[in-house]
Amino acid sequence: MLSCMIKNDRYEIKLPSLTYGTATFDRHDNDEQYFSFLDKYVELGGWCIDTARVYCDWVEGGSDASEMAVGRWLESRGCRDKMVIATKGGHPDLETGEPRLDKASLEHDLAKSLECLKTDYVDIYFPHRDCTDIPVEEIMPVLDGFYRDGRIHFIGVSNWTSARIEEANRFAKANGLEPIRVSQINYSLAHASSGILGDDTLVCMDLKEFTWYRKNNFPVMAFSPQAKGFFAKLARGDSASNLPESQFASTANLARLARVKQLCKQTGASPAVVPLGYLNSQPFFVSSVFAVTKLWQLQEDMDAQDLVYDEKTLAFLDNRI
Repeated sequence: MLSCMIKNDRYEIKLPSLTYGTATFDRHDNDEQYFSFLDKYVELGGWCIDTARVYCDWVEGGSDASEMAVGRWLESRGCRDKMVIATKGGHPDLETGEPRLDKASLEHDLAKSLECLKTDYVDIYFPHRDCTDIPVEEIMPVLDGFYRDGRIHFIGVSNWTSARIEEANRFAKANGLEPIRVSQINYSLAHASSGILGDDTLVCMDLKEFTWYRKNNFPVMAFSPQAKGFFAKLARGDSASNLPESQFASTANLARLARVKQLCKQTGASPAVVPLGYLNSQPFFVSSVFAVTKLWQLQEDMDAQDLVYDEKTLAFLDNRI
């Protein structure tokens, strides 16, 4: 599988091109299915699992479900040392929207994550959202403390702009702190924005962000890499008006959908796989955080683990030629 090595003074990890995301692990009594997904992911060559403290608090009875399922699987399979585990904390309060990037909230979330995951460290830890009212001078020392005590091996950020990452890393460098080394943002072949997605705490790839990531060769973990199934579902004839993916159904994205369908016809690739190959082919490393609800979908998606397109194909998919 395509991969990227990330190193600091203490640790190193290898990120794969495809990371298994567990935001759909929302039940405490469904281990048979969840374990089958994780087992198949590893069998097909994967080694990175993404979860979060807030998963799946929005579902009745779903609190802790994702992290606990991952923790039970790690314990059952005895494979903690073979896996890269990423989790996120400090998500704003789901009811009030109040930010939770203070030291006490981050400390609480990390401790609870480690308990649920049945481990004493996570490979990458991400503040789940940003709040620019809170200076990086307050956030970075807390994350550095987690790194120094060994509970996290790498600092990432989720839904931070490149400008905030740059600001935080300038402060870290000036003060001898561990910097941010990986970023999670919304990124796919489909154009998106926080306005389109209806959540102003999300950060989506755009030209400004892309230019910064390319210039700095900064690794990305892309969430919603298949645009919530926009390409796969519409390519097989589902109606966008009846799907949550309809938020992606802009004129530009429908034009890209037509290109995906044409490329699939030419190459025999699945329309679910093409967006993953697109992300594999960017000028900086991208690990696509994908999720499935059926085992066959996982097997299909893993076909993209080494798929790379040339510049002409990328330009075709981007509707630039």
